[in-house]
Amino acid sequence: MNHVRMLCLELMLLALGTGMASAQGRVAPIAIHSVSVQLPAGQAEFPPGPGADVAGKCLICHSAEMVLKQPQMSEEAWRSVINKMRSAYGAPITDDDVKVLTAYMTRINADQQNH
Repeated sequence: MNHVRMLCLELMLLALGTGMASAQGRVAPIAIHSVSVQLPAGQAEFPPGPGADVAGKCLICHSAEMVLKQPQMSEEAWRSVINKMRSAYGAPITDDDVKVLTAYMTRINADQQNH
């Protein structure tokens, strides 16, 4: 969530810096306020097994339920998603964790599809 707030702040500052001007050349007033969103707690948990501890880092932004309900994906697709979460959203997944998390997500994702 902090990444979302930072992105919003950066966008607002960018808008101010580009000089959103009215027809008379003056800067248009901007009303800035904060918003809090309370999401319901998920009931699902990641299944135990090698990689479950690393998957716990995903709970910073996602509920386990949201991850567990993804359509079946290949190992390469999971690796791509994990690396996107790292590079685009700052997920605290180390290089060493990627292989473990990819294998874990691929396995539990396939298990979910078979149940």
